[in-house]
Amino acid sequence: MSLPAKTSEQSSALSRFFFAKETPFGLALVRMLLPLACGFPMFMRFPQSRLLYTTDGSPVQMYELFGHGAVLPVLPPGVAIPLYSLMLACFVCLSIGFCTRVSAIAAAVLYIYFNFMDGVGTMTKYSVIASHMLVLLSVSQAGVIWSVDAWLARRRNPQFRTLPPRVAVWPMRLMQILFAHIYFGAAITKIQTASFFSGEQMRYWMLSNWNYENPVGEMMAMWSPLLLVSAYISVVWEMMFPFLAWRPRGRFVALGMGVMFHFMTWLTLGLYVFPAICISSYFGYMNEKDFLFVRNWAARLRVDRWFVMPLVASERGLTALPRMLPAPAVWASLVAVATLACTEAELRMDIYGRNTAEGGYRLKPMDPLVARTMIKGSQPLREQDKYFSFEIGTMLVGNQLANRRAEFEFGETMIAQANLNPPHEDMWVECLLQDDEGRTIEQFGQFVTREKLKTNFIYEFGSKLVPGDYFMVLKSANKEVYRRPFVLTGTPPAQYRFSDVTN
Repeated sequence: MSLPAKTSEQSSALSRFFFAKETPFGLALVRMLLPLACGFPMFMRFPQSRLLYTTDGSPVQMYELFGHGAVLPVLPPGVAIPLYSLMLACFVCLSIGFCTRVSAIAAAVLYIYFNFMDGVGTMTKYSVIASHMLVLLSVSQAGVIWSVDAWLARRRNPQFRTLPPRVAVWPMRLMQILFAHIYFGAAITKIQTASFFSGEQMRYWMLSNWNYENPVGEMMAMWSPLLLVSAYISVVWEMMFPFLAWRPRGRFVALGMGVMFHFMTWLTLGLYVFPAICISSYFGYMNEKDFLFVRNWAARLRVDRWFVMPLVASERGLTALPRMLPAPAVWASLVAVATLACTEAELRMDIYGRNTAEGGYRLKPMDPLVARTMIKGSQPLREQDKYFSFEIGTMLVGNQLANRRAEFEFGETMIAQANLNPPHEDMWVECLLQDDEGRTIEQFGQFVTREKLKTNFIYEFGSKLVPGDYFMVLKSANKEVYRRPFVLTGTPPAQYRFSDVTN
């Protein structure tokens, strides 16, 4: 019984989507860049590997954070450090494409293990993405071009010099589907988070140094409308990514916005590794036509020689190697030497000082003043620390003050907005209008319940005031917290209007 024509066409299209053959230019770029991106923080953690991952330290497995106990075995330093060194060596071998599949499998298994062993610091969102990408690289043919394996294949079979290999694209398709699910899932999560769309969540992240210093983010955090617009743009982009990623023109829009998005996370949030992993994985969307377009563009600008010269030099160096050495034996020897060297280097670091005359570092007495500060009761929170900012303006966008002004005219409506830091208790907040001599002209207040992060005071200028200098003062618990000066200009209207406080 034959299938209907429409079903047959759909099956054929699905088969072409996963099993069409192309030269894996994009996959090769992922193979070269991704190990460097995810391996960089692992190289940085190498001096603390004994503390983080072995029985000599204090590893906290990911399973323990969810109440399942220590599922994975905690290895002694004599085993864990060589394995950690092996992982680092495999990252390098995977990047240059030497025994690519074995290096990818070893790197993926060990990377996942050491991430699970330190659920507090090593395991992050980018670790999950990198783990999936390494697994997909281990089942792909990412080393058939631009690699040591490819050079060895050409050495054995000269026809590869004119006929670049073509392989099935299903590993690249799985990488693409992975990122489509990541972004779509992130959008669904953000849609359910009200504080993301109001800008508070992004603002507090920008003001913190949880990752690295981000001075640009600290400046942008003061512009709440910009955060509000950025939140909506990012959610729309993440929602549309799966629907644009495989369209001829939409793909460049989706990936271009993705590069800009991750660049801004580096600039404003202090994220380094996460953007590097995501952007290096974007090359999994590159097909043959994209590569040929870039190559022709580089040839017209005559910048391709900067890429050809290192390749030619490296190939000449590889040609000088003797032919009688089998590649697996050379790989095993290099990895063994690298592992032994790293293990010896870690022993010489001696982070616990066991090779010192004392036989180990001793605890030093703590400063008595510091000790008393730590053990005594919690200090009461200052009233001003409950507030993030107090600004005055005339326009709201998404309940965020869109402009800050220090000069107003009669007939305008002033909006005084106070932003609070979570958590806080139920509070009575007052706003005072004072003249330049500190005399109170108007005083109004409202309750701010514990779940609110901002409150607005609205005041319409009428004939009760005269042109001059004034202050809008924020008071909490009968204490002055903020004072904002402003100038009132123009001609007073005939009637005075005052609107009640609104939230």
